[in-house]
Amino acid sequence: MRNIGFLSAALLLALGANAAAAADSATFWSDTAARPQTAASAPAQFRALALDAAALNAFLDDGARRGETLAVPQPDGGFAEFMLQDSDVMPPSLAAKYPQIRSYVGVAADGTQARIDVSPLGFQAMVFATDGVWIVQPQDKDGGNAYLSFARSAATPSHDFKCGVHGRPVANNIDAALRSGPVPLTTTGTIKRNYALAMAANHNYVIAISPTNGATVATGMAGVVATVNRVNQVYEKDFAIHMTLVPNNDQLVFPSASGDPYPNDDTAIDMNTAQVDSIIGSANYDVGHVLTTGSGGVAGLGVICVNGQKGDGTTGSPNPTGDAFWIDYVAHELGHQFGGDHTFNSTTSSCGGGNRNGPTAFEPGSGSTIMAYAGICGSANLQSNSDPYFTASSLNEIRTYTFGGGASCSDTTTNPNAVPVIAPLSNFIIPARTPFVLTGSATTTSGGTLSYDWEQNDTGSVNNTLTTDPGNGPIIRSLNPVPTGVRIIPRLSNLIAGTTLTGEILPTTARTMHFRLTVRDNVPGFGSTNSADMTVQSVVTSGAFKVTAPATAVSWAGNSTQTVTWDVAGTTAAPISCANVGIDVSTDGGLTYPLNVGSFPNNGSAAITVPNVATSQARVRVSCVGNIFFNISAPNFTITPGTDVIFKNGFES
Repeated sequence: MRNIGFLSAALLLALGANAAAAADSATFWSDTAARPQTAASAPAQFRALALDAAALNAFLDDGARRGETLAVPQPDGGFAEFMLQDSDVMPPSLAAKYPQIRSYVGVAADGTQARIDVSPLGFQAMVFATDGVWIVQPQDKDGGNAYLSFARSAATPSHDFKCGVHGRPVANNIDAALRSGPVPLTTTGTIKRNYALAMAANHNYVIAISPTNGATVATGMAGVVATVNRVNQVYEKDFAIHMTLVPNNDQLVFPSASGDPYPNDDTAIDMNTAQVDSIIGSANYDVGHVLTTGSGGVAGLGVICVNGQKGDGTTGSPNPTGDAFWIDYVAHELGHQFGGDHTFNSTTSSCGGGNRNGPTAFEPGSGSTIMAYAGICGSANLQSNSDPYFTASSLNEIRTYTFGGGASCSDTTTNPNAVPVIAPLSNFIIPARTPFVLTGSATTTSGGTLSYDWEQNDTGSVNNTLTTDPGNGPIIRSLNPVPTGVRIIPRLSNLIAGTTLTGEILPTTARTMHFRLTVRDNVPGFGSTNSADMTVQSVVTSGAFKVTAPATAVSWAGNSTQTVTWDVAGTTAAPISCANVGIDVSTDGGLTYPLNVGSFPNNGSAAITVPNVATSQARVRVSCVGNIFFNISAPNFTITPGTDVIFKNGFES
């Protein structure tokens, strides 16, 4: 969990004052023996629990609508405590009509955020920790008290989804700019925009998400509210965009076939705008969407605020609930409506058929962010599901559209906080086939806790192999934002193990790679981002810059003199011109290098004094001084404590 400094003193005091209430709410949960899992989407690992729903609802009824502190069971045991605030997904009149549907934003004392819903569908929570999303949801749809708490990464993905984009009128305008140079630097969150959302649901969707005791408008609305609550979390963080359901949204929810005007296939998009116009009124909403179980994903590109088109969007899957559906599918299709195009650079499986958009194909293979196709591109898949954030090109496209044609219908509030300020970055020239590290830093006055995301920002030819560098386009994937501005390429755990992370390879050709650092301040409800660019030029030399000794599991004595050797690989010559290297020693298998043994000429050999420590997991790192490339020795070796060096009369003895 990360520390978010925006929490006011009053809020922190309130969290402390409510600690007893949170402890009481933990008693609503009890661990149980794991029940057999039969659903195809069941997580691989989970914590099985039982919930006293009556006690939970009484607890929520007893307090004010804002300010309760609730304990949520963690997958690995224990509880996380969150102060609850209304999510404002429903306007007051709609919330009053459905008091059994409660939707919250949760904030912990350390700033960790959650989205929580309590409704006829049961209790649902999504918690956004620094090490990934974890989820609490009902075991099944029988309306019982059995629940599972699990990491999102443990869930079994569903790969039955297809997406289509109706035209690219907006993207084509942006694409013209992309072809002439790098994506413009992007700042988001200077203005908070609220859009009136009309979210329809056909009877197939309502039945699919409802308890086995029956589908109703209330259960359909509960599914819609949970969907929008989760989607809002991402859009608020990355764009300061919030969507509020229209006051009569329940008139768009159909619990039975009788009276349901919507088909259960992708033609639902063709009628949705007209249907919403007729029920809600064109002047009364800004963006429309319809949920089904059979429409896949189809959306107009850049259609919010556009009369006659602003409802052109549908999402449907046989299992239309849970984080994978909400992020991979609904957030993705709404992203099209807000002006974002596909970001993957593959044409295999579902990535083919004209779905790849060359000018925004910034992610290797299937990609992994919201506007990519994670999990549905066969051999080009980077991972099973999308990570819950937008890549740099998506930030630019959606920001551009919502400050252009998509600005005309939103309600706006100016952000009182400044966006993060990023320290200037430098460009570097490195040898090919050699690890390197990207480093950035930023400051903020928003009180939020910053997270950092380094991404390669190059487009080029289609590359379906993921293992070769064609000399252009993306070869280094996007990874989840982290609390530090340092990214080691390849990922340190893979470098140590001598393995490859899918979608991340070192350059092997002469090329210039563009990298973008995106910094988020993560202020709940009003997030802002800033970005900065740098280049890394890869030069083909005689080989990789690499450590050649130690190269076996040797044993060195502390305080002894030993020789470290490395392949200079032509790095002393222009344009790299690396004159000196720094040598550091790790005692934890290469994870950290706290022991510096000096700076030496970059001639391929140095006599070092071995640190006087005891470890069986020593490694040596050789880094170019004043540059970003380096390499490490393998495998681990041993250092044994040696005899202390004694000096007499200024001389070593």
